[in-house]
Amino acid sequence: MIKVAIISIKMTTINVDDRKPVSEMVDVLWGCLYGDKGYISGPLEQGLADK
Repeated sequence: MIKVAIISIKMTTINVDDRKPVSEMVDVLWGCLYGDKGYISGPLEQGLADK
């Protein structure tokens, strides 16, 4: 059985790009990060891979 838990939520105003808070949120995460492929960008993907 796989257990899934939400461990981080970031609420922003409507004019903020959904990808912007990801980099700061992943600083405290370890393991795997899953998200919708439609939100990934080249620079974000590279930044996450580096972390």
